[in-house]
Amino acid sequence: MEPGRCTFGCAILHLFINVLLLILGMCLLGFGLAEETTQLSALISEETRIGSVAVVIGVILIVVTTLNCCFTIDGSSVFYYIYAGFLVLLFTAMVALLIKYGLDCGTKVRNDIRASMRQMMHYDPDSPGKTRMDFIQQMFQCCGIDSYRDWYNVTENPYIPESCCIKPECDTFNLQNIYREDCVTNMMKSVNVLFTRITAIGITITIFLPIQITIVIFIIRCVKYDPVFQ
Repeated sequence: MEPGRCTFGCAILHLFINVLLLILGMCLLGFGLAEETTQLSALISEETRIGSVAVVIGVILIVVTTLNCCFTIDGSSVFYYIYAGFLVLLFTAMVALLIKYGLDCGTKVRNDIRASMRQMMHYDPDSPGKTRMDFIQQMFQCCGIDSYRDWYNVTENPYIPESCCIKPECDTFNLQNIYREDCVTNMMKSVNVLFTRITAIGITITIFLPIQITIVIFIIRCVKYDPVFQ
């Protein structure tokens, strides 16, 4: 194959992967915003809030890949150097983040949820904590942190709030009328779905980054001498 056609083929592949990274960045931004706008984000510490990290990386990836599409069409060689440096930094960051959030992150999130909900269970009848706890139990169709019996440990008299009712204004002394699932388990189901999607997108981005870096390096070496880019 002629050198010009070979370089042109790499440029097309480079543009294709760049568009793919742009789409993955949009997906990462969307799932990150979904995690940040749920009730779960308020219960999780900053250290384990993968949604905020996904939003930042998604925005950066969208901006840089969009600019790269424009400069690739324009044929600017300077931007190839900038883009290659960005890809190396992003690859390093993605590997570090995958290691950080892949090491027992689920256990940390579960503990954060438990700690936050313990504080919300100790409330006065008119306090904001009551409204928040009730909302969580109704939203996730659950009762208590690890069991409905948790409510017996925070009140002087055995009492289960009406937010545990399967149907409105039920008799909570009749356990058949309340949700038997605990809130931590139900909330972790939602967390795991979002975390799995964000992690899958992150792994896909990390796989394509070395390929894109290799292609960009090849183009950088050829762009000054290949007539296709002149």
